[in-house]
Amino acid sequence: MNRTLDPAAALHWLASRLDRPQWSLADTVVSGQLGERAARARRFDTGLTVALTLDRPPRQAAGACLLLAATPEARDDALYLSGDRLWLLRRYPVALTEVELDLLFKQQQAMAALLAARERAAPIPLPIAGRYA
Repeated sequence: MNRTLDPAAALHWLASRLDRPQWSLADTVVSGQLGERAARARRFDTGLTVALTLDRPPRQAAGACLLLAATPEARDDALYLSGDRLWLLRRYPVALTEVELDLLFKQQQAMAALLAARERAAPIPLPIAGRYA
């Protein structure tokens, strides 16, 4: 059944996907683990917000911000630094169907994977100075 979820129901939907969800602030905030990522979510009257940790050191935040700004699908996303961890925050609309919430959440997870730091290839050596005949 594809029912419409309000922010409270969306928060419970997310909590059911977290490992060991921890509730606080009168059931308006939930945190836990989503695989290897930490996750936090909070419901507001204007919708749900979900934050996922990024596998990127804080010193690389500028590059992540540029990549996020260059991605049209990320218009409702932001990065923030808490302690020494980068988080990808997404604002969700007030009313969503379960299918829409699932798709948007998977998109946020894909965005977090895209923003993860990658090992750079070794630099290509420059040609030896000299004459080319």
